[in-house]
Amino acid sequence: MDAAQSAAHVPFGDPATSAARVPGPVTGAVVALSRRYPLAVQLARYAAVGGGATALNAALFLLFRPVLPAVPANLVALVLTTAISTEASRRFAFDSAPAHRLREWVQDAGTVAFYATYTSAVLLALHQLGGATTPGEEAAVVAAASLAGGLLRFAVLRFWVFDVARPAAAGARPDQGGRHPCPEQSTSTPST
Repeated sequence: MDAAQSAAHVPFGDPATSAARVPGPVTGAVVALSRRYPLAVQLARYAAVGGGATALNAALFLLFRPVLPAVPANLVALVLTTAISTEASRRFAFDSAPAHRLREWVQDAGTVAFYATYTSAVLLALHQLGGATTPGEEAAVVAAASLAGGLLRFAVLRFWVFDVARPAAAGARPDQGGRHPCPEQSTSTPST
């Protein structure tokens, strides 16, 4: 990392550093809270991102629902919001922490697979139990079901995708987006 990148880099695990960049009377309290309870602050930020992603997912579901059956509309909305919410979580909840590209892709695919299976089963169960349902009821059930997997996803993002200790030890450098290449990929050219 060159000097400019080093100065701009926010260390992972210190949300107070990013809070200190925001001027205002609340900054002191936010910094103190961030230093005392960094995990709670990250979780609160992640919940804010997750709430926005859940709302976006519900809006997209309702947008696609008139032209698609419930399960395909859910899948399209899910695929679109998963990548967006992962990047938003990286930037806001985890202070732009570097990420392994492969781990991020695996997490995104795993998230889509989990939620696709889980929420599709919930939708099918709703239709079996509830008979005729409205798209609004379907969206509400999908949103409620999405909350259940949020804590698991937070743990995966925090301890596996955005874990900077492993890439730093391996000597990998983040690309412009703050992502680390896969540990299996060499970042240097072989000497001849």
